[in-house]
Amino acid sequence: MKKYSIAAALTLICFPVYAGEFVYDYSAVADGFYGYTQYADKYRHLYQRNNTPVSAEINTSVGYNFDNGQQLTLGVDAQVAHGKEIKDYNHGDWGENVYLSYASGYGEISVGQIYNAAYQMAVGAPTVGYFRVNNTPMTDFIANPNWQRKGKITSYRTLNSTYLNTDADAFKVSYTTEEIYNTKLAVSYTPDSYSEAGLINKNSRYDNRSSYAAGLYNNLDLDFVEVESSLGYAYNRKNNQEISAGLSLYRKGWTLGGSYRKSFTTSSDYALNETSKAYMPYYFDGYRRGQAFNVGLSYEIGPFKTGLSYFAAYADKTNNRDSIVSFVNRFAFNKYASVYLATSYAEYKGDKTLDEGNRGYAMIGGLELNF
Repeated sequence: MKKYSIAAALTLICFPVYAGEFVYDYSAVADGFYGYTQYADKYRHLYQRNNTPVSAEINTSVGYNFDNGQQLTLGVDAQVAHGKEIKDYNHGDWGENVYLSYASGYGEISVGQIYNAAYQMAVGAPTVGYFRVNNTPMTDFIANPNWQRKGKITSYRTLNSTYLNTDADAFKVSYTTEEIYNTKLAVSYTPDSYSEAGLINKNSRYDNRSSYAAGLYNNLDLDFVEVESSLGYAYNRKNNQEISAGLSLYRKGWTLGGSYRKSFTTSSDYALNETSKAYMPYYFDGYRRGQAFNVGLSYEIGPFKTGLSYFAAYADKTNNRDSIVSFVNRFAFNKYASVYLATSYAEYKGDKTLDEGNRGYAMIGGLELNF
């Protein structure tokens, strides 16, 4: 399906219906970190103390701006990583995203490997550069047995994000309205929601993986504080339904934010897996009936940004629990280079055995390069 998107983009870009101009854009980022992890005594033999994840991403786009205000854009992004605990790229250690978008006075239509409408509209706890609160890279330093995607093992026994990312960047069609009274609405459709970056895995037996999502975003400037808020809903056929809500407040360099997500099933959905099989871990899809929330506070002044955040996830039908506290500092020497110093404490509880749980803290330092 990607080749049809590319062909359509080239055809439309080259078709001289209206006069205009070509525009090009690209950016790249590379990150390298070292982290030392101290595990609780009973987990020390299961996990590494020293971790050195590295990653790089290139984002490129070519577009055509028509004189009548419309714009057509083809985007191609590529990612590569090494030393990741969770390999969520669509080709293991590397991946790509190809998408086409068309913007006019009536809104924007996007087709390709993109995140769903609710995810794109979502707001929540503030991030500090590389260290996201949702789908956090802290698992590269303090491994979480509840979240696994490596080799032939794939399972998500709890939610890894308060944003609706079950279908991740699987191919989809999305429409976003123009901003009206500080508000945007977006909807999306995913024909097959399985993605190597999503929560649904290839061992699931859902016979129809189509997915629908809607998101609502609002921003208000109240003079003394800037407010962002969001609502999201997703219907993942034969899998589950999800709702989310987020709020962020900004004032003079300070940002306070948080978000919540609930995932639930109905009688028409497949039941949770309760029997342990060689190819299907116990409650491998426990995230389908669960909750997650985050809250965070950050402060930015000049080249320095610091942030404290908390993330928690719970699976309703099991004892699986996740709790992650992160304190991150970033200093930008210039627009090209930044250094990080972070610390984190995490506690992951499994349902049955020692191998399904973990607890520890990590000290992390690293460098980020932007081009």
